[in-house]
Amino acid sequence: MNGREREELLGIEREPRRDHALDARLRGFGLGLGLRARAWELMRGVRPRGVLGFALLSLGLLVAGLRTWSAPVLWAFSGCWALTLAIAFAVLCACADGRGQSR
Repeated sequence: MNGREREELLGIEREPRRDHALDARLRGFGLGLGLRARAWELMRGVRPRGVLGFALLSLGLLVAGLRTWSAPVLWAFSGCWALTLAIAFAVLCACADGRGQSR
């Protein structure tokens, strides 16, 4: 294979990567019906302020749950805390990948 053929093949391989919608669909194709890709699409709009808001909400629910010992409040706290940790992890991963630099 000569240099010209190699350049042509590289150009063909690069072309689908420019189509971001196709690239996202192909990445999420084999991962449980694309659930992981859909989750990342949802998390893309989350900002660190959102994590702070969820953390404050979790803290408020924790205090309310400890004062009242009400089961629904404690369950709400546990769900909110798990969601806070998941969102914080997604924001940290986005910042580590360089996607969160403009935020």
